[in-house]
Amino acid sequence: MSQSQQSSDFVPLWKQWEAKSEMNGERSTVYNEAGERYKGSWKSNKRHGKGVFFYKNGNRYEGEWKDDKRHGLGTLYILEHEESKLRVSYSGNWVNDKPHGVGVFYNEKGECYNGEWKEGKRHGKGRQTYGGRPVDGFGGDVYQGDWENDKRCGKGTLNKANGDVFEGSWLNDKKHGSGVYTYKVKRKRYEGTWMEDIPKSGEYSDLGPSEASLPRLEAVVV
Repeated sequence: MSQSQQSSDFVPLWKQWEAKSEMNGERSTVYNEAGERYKGSWKSNKRHGKGVFFYKNGNRYEGEWKDDKRHGLGTLYILEHEESKLRVSYSGNWVNDKPHGVGVFYNEKGECYNGEWKEGKRHGKGRQTYGGRPVDGFGGDVYQGDWENDKRCGKGTLNKANGDVFEGSWLNDKKHGSGVYTYKVKRKRYEGTWMEDIPKSGEYSDLGPSEASLPRLEAVVV
């Protein structure tokens, strides 16, 4: 073997150590300087594949990773400090560390959004509960329809806890455009146009005696 061949084949010792220390594949728990820990798969020193990350504040993420970011299917758990227990905050698809695609989100009140996401915001088709029973929202208000940039926007239906129902157009989280509002207690219906939650032009009519004339919201089991 020539001297030039020996020189080209030579790998410095520090390079060998670096290659051996580089994290690839499945690993046991690895800690960072903040005291957080990760258990799962690695690729080129980055979390990549399936793994569990334990945050310093007690939160936890279980799911898929890509290039050190939450990416794919995963669930984020939030620590409820008063009760010292974890609750699901978001479960679904992630892209570049943000909810993106289809997923379910629960806030601290138990209100739930189930639907489409874009870069961490509700966007597309989705169902949001307001108050009522945790998870399905029974007994509270429920909106089902279009979302844009985290706001109700497009076509959607709002079922109120008092039995009132609005079906129509939305813009920036407000009734805007054409729509029908049914008043259960008053037994009336308004059909017309709206502007920023205020009825502008339309007609009121009395409802028939039958309860069947009122739109109904069925309980949804998640």
